Amino acid sequence: MQKTNRSRKLVLTALFMALIILQSLVPWLGTLPLGAFVLGAAVTIITYTVAIGAMVLGPATGGLLGLVWGAYSLWHAWSSVPSIGALMFRNPITALLPRILVGVIIGWLYQRYVQQRPFKDQAWCLSLLGALAALINTSLVLSLTWVSFTVMNTSFTGIPHTHLATWLITTIAGFNGVFELIVGAIIVPLVGIPVLKLKKHLGLTTT
Repeated sequence: MQKTNRSRKLVLTALFMALIILQSLVPWLGTLPLGAFVLGAAVTIITYTVAIGAMVLGPATGGLLGLVWGAYSLWHAWSSVPSIGALMFRNPITALLPRILVGVIIGWLYQRYVQQRPFKDQAWCLSLLGALAALINTSLVLSLTWVSFTVMNTSFTGIPHTHLATWLITTIAGFNGVFELIVGAIIVPLVGIPVLKLKKHLGLTTT
């Protein structure tokens, strides 16, 4: 039984990793454009994939899923044509730490406070966790970007060390963050509840 559980967990982990990479490679799978509300706004859906994976597979695997996402962001930032967003993620701490913590924190909170509740009572909890996942990612990315701009030498990223550049990045990301909180509160329970029911049906344990 333990071997079957471990095998199923490995398969699900591989599936979530593949989905994260696919969402990263195909823009319309990994982002939700919101240009009708704010020009240039786009919600990163991968945040919620990591959060749901962490709920299903636990905080340790959630951190691994976040690492996969962050590693791709770092690679893409250095290999693609420079843009404001890409230049932000040339800092490995900014690319990796927020994404890893999304998986670890959301996975731990779900296991500690939500997992034992009936599914009918989990929906509002998952809404909060979805919004929190977006908040963790956005707030840490903005905080680390601010630190790298004001405290560290950021010339290696290619971003000019000016207050205007800092203002542009934090303002754009801040607008996005508001939409990501709202979308996370909607998407995570809609997708998460069926996936978690499937986990229970399979008899998968993560503790």
